[in-house]
Formats: sequence, structure tokens, C-alpha cells
Amino acid sequence: MTSLHYRRYFLLLLLSTVSAFPAGVPAFRQVVVSSGLKMGYQLVTVDLNNDGRKDLIVIDERSTELAWFENPGWQRHVLAVNVPRAINLDCWDYDGDGVPEIAMAHNFETNPEKSIGNVLILKAGPDIRAPWNVREIDRIPTAHRLRWIDPRGDGRKLLLVAPLVGPAARPPDYAGNTPIYAYRPGDWKRQLITNSPRGILHSIAPVEWGGRGQRLFTASFSGLELFSPDSSGRWTGALMAPGDPRPCPECGSSEVKTGRLGRRRFIAAIEPWHGNQVVVYLESGKKWTRLVLDDAMVNGHALAVGDLDGDGRDEIVSGFRGKGFRLSVFQAEDRQGKRWRRAVIDPDGIAAADCKIADFDNDGKADIACSGASTGNVKLYLNLGPSR
Repeated sequence: MTSLHYRRYFLLLLLSTVSAFPAGVPAFRQVVVSSGLKMGYQLVTVDLNNDGRKDLIVIDERSTELAWFENPGWQRHVLAVNVPRAINLDCWDYDGDGVPEIAMAHNFETNPEKSIGNVLILKAGPDIRAPWNVREIDRIPTAHRLRWIDPRGDGRKLLLVAPLVGPAARPPDYAGNTPIYAYRPGDWKRQLITNSPRGILHSIAPVEWGGRGQRLFTASFSGLELFSPDSSGRWTGALMAPGDPRPCPECGSSEVKTGRLGRRRFIAAIEPWHGNQVVVYLESGKKWTRLVLDDAMVNGHALAVGDLDGDGRDEIVSGFRGKGFRLSVFQAEDRQGKRWRRAVIDPDGIAAADCKIADFDNDGKADIACSGASTGNVKLYLNLGPSR
């Protein structure tokens, strides 16, 4: 092949490659769900009233109430009162009555000596818009993350509760190992599934990772670990990536989500703990290659992954709570995920503590919902399709 033919071939290859990818992230219309929070924290999407629309439960960590916002008018309803320092929750209809139950933790503090860590189950009464019935099932100091997981793939989920740190950990280094506990609905007996994560365990994420049943990703000072159960119910972990290499407490990983670029898997993370980096890990044989997409966040906390433009390739949404806060979407520019571009979809309107991706207006397109910390707000970013 002559050099001229080679250049023509390369140009055609480049053009065909570029044309296979979208021109940019979708345009979004912003909707303010609430501007009355004291300090927004976690946000959960769930259809509470069984009308086929995603509602929002939002934790306001400086309030003593837990409330939900009903789609489509976003009217606020109180779920529980006298639940100070709420920190995390997850939903699943474990009794099959058509209304998800809520598992939540409150009375959170980072120091185990000062944290009660009440773990509650909330169940709806006859009027779903009235406060729910509350039952305490355990107390775990620094209880910080709760997730329902289906480890066997049979629909019988376990409730996982992960404290932020182990019982003997103390600032500033929070040394020691941090446990994760499991509960079966009904008896609610605490079972230890692992004590492997080291230092601050900031995030746990049940994932589909091949085979039957879900696996569990953790983000801690150890980095990113993937835990799997065997047939006897014993969990073992594998280190996927050590995270940020700096000395602790600026080490490891803080948030973790998984996604796909077509058939290629990737792992998205915020690193280190409450860190400055948005990181993507790309599968390379048995190893994962670390690629930093952004290193200018201050108190990074919000991370979501989903297919915003409907092309079968997931985008990454990130936000942070500190000075200069902004909300960004990262989109892969190549098939391998080695090049990413960023679009800032909200430059100064939300100090995002959490974001979720779901279709809130039932138009078939993925939208974004975020809760704001210092901004005290909840906002929707409704997907309008390709930007023009």
C-alpha cells in the first residue's frame, strides 16, 4: 500500500470510527423537585405507590424526618419522624404485597464511640402517604450503607449493612478492618459475611457479574474488592484495583459503579475517600487499567452510570460537594473507553451528594436525579434527546 493509499485508508477508518459514536451527550431540562432540604444526602428511585412511575426518597441528613416525593407532581410525604442523622436506605418488597419495604440507618456518626447506628425496617400501612410503621432490627455503630442483594439469583434477597469503619477505628487514619453484615427477612439475625475491607468502607454495590446471582463490590481504603458467595454461603473477596496510591486517609476508593461499553465492562469510581478524582477502570486481560477522567473535584461524592443516549454504551455522571461544585457527564469517544469527553450539565446549581439514573417521565429515555448537600435541593435533569 502506498503512503497516499495508506493516508486515505486511515482517514476513512477515522471517519467511520467517529461516525459510529454520538456527537455529544443529550440535552437536559432541569426541574426542581425541592429546594427546602437542610443538607441533601442519599437519593433513591423507587415506585412506592405502584403507579408505574419512579418516585424519590431523599435523605436530608440534618432533618429528623424521612420523606418521599411523589411523581409526577413531586408532592412531599413523610415516611418517618424522629429519625435524626439518617444516612442511608434501600428498598425491596420482601413480603410480596406490592409495596416495597424500606431498610434504613440513622443516628450516624463517623466515630464508633459516638454513633448508635439504628437499623430500621419501614413498612407501609393502609395509607401509603401517611407515616409508615417502624421497627428496629439492630444497632451497628457507624452503620453507613444498606443494600438488598440476591446472591443466589433465586429472588430471595439478603439485607446487607456496612458500617463506615470497624468498632475500634479512630480518626484520623481509621485503621483496622471493617465488617459487612447480612440479614434474612423475617428473623433479622446478624451474620458476618466479611471483615476484609480496610479502613473507611464508603460504598457497597451489588452487581451482575456473570453467572447466577449477584456479587458485591466494595470501595474502601483497600481499593475496589469484589466479593462472591460459594454454595455454602461463604463469601470470599478478590482485589480488583488498589485505588489511589497515596498514603491513607487519601488512599483507596470512595464510590463504585459498573457499566458497559457495548460488550466491554468497565468500573467507575471516585477516589480517594471523598476524593478529587473520577476514575474509570478498563478490563485488560485479568487486570484493570486505571484512567483518571477528572482530578479537580472537591469532596467528590455523587456517581452514577447509565446509558443516557440509548446507544448501548454507558455514560458516567459525577458531582461533588465542595468549592466550585458542578455536575458532569462523561462519555466514551472510542470503543475501548480510552478516551472520554466531559459535558458540564449544571455548572453551579447543585452540590451533588448523590445521583441516580432512571426514566422519570416514562418517555423511554434515561433521566438524572440528584440531591444537593450545601445547596439543599433535589433536581431532575429530564432527557430531551440529542443536543442540537
